[in-house]
Amino acid sequence: MRGEALASLARRYGTAIAAVAITVALKFLVDGLGTDHPYVLLPVPVAIAAWYGGRGPGLLAAALIAVVGAFFAWPGVPQDSGDLIALAVVTVEAVVIVAITVGLKDALSRAEASRIAADEAQRELHFAVAVRDEVLDIWTEKVRGPLARLEATATQALRTLERDGYHGSATGPIRSIVDDAGLLTRVTASWRGPANPTRHDDS
Repeated sequence: MRGEALASLARRYGTAIAAVAITVALKFLVDGLGTDHPYVLLPVPVAIAAWYGGRGPGLLAAALIAVVGAFFAWPGVPQDSGDLIALAVVTVEAVVIVAITVGLKDALSRAEASRIAADEAQRELHFAVAVRDEVLDIWTEKVRGPLARLEATATQALRTLERDGYHGSATGPIRSIVDDAGLLTRVTASWRGPANPTRHDDS
């Protein structure tokens, strides 16, 4: 794990250094991008380093472009304060670019995490709905009919016993069956399976 962390750190900071180095090479190769326009392209490696490396590499690139800008602006001693002010502005701009780029990348990461969480919640909801539909299917097809027949049979048996004048202890349990079955039927009267039930396979 430590080796992987060091390799990741090296890649991130290596990206910052490489981006600045490529920018410097372009300014040397393209006529007019050096001493004539010393600060052109300098924000580009900062944005690249901050996007691919994060805050630390971005700030490293910002520090490096300050040195590069000073090198192209004046080969020796600065001639006037305007050069120093321009370099300071470019450096501050680079730091702002780092903050904005890192913030944007963090926001995108949070948005992606929220999307993944929403997808997972949607899958769980679909699973819960499928389970509910399956339970309602079983209740509708397997339980409701036998329960109604049980209530009707128990009611008929109780009425037959009472009509024949039997008032013994057997009527109590039968009456309880009738009451419980009737209560369960009333409670579940509004339960309905899906209009077009869909069978869910393991896939």
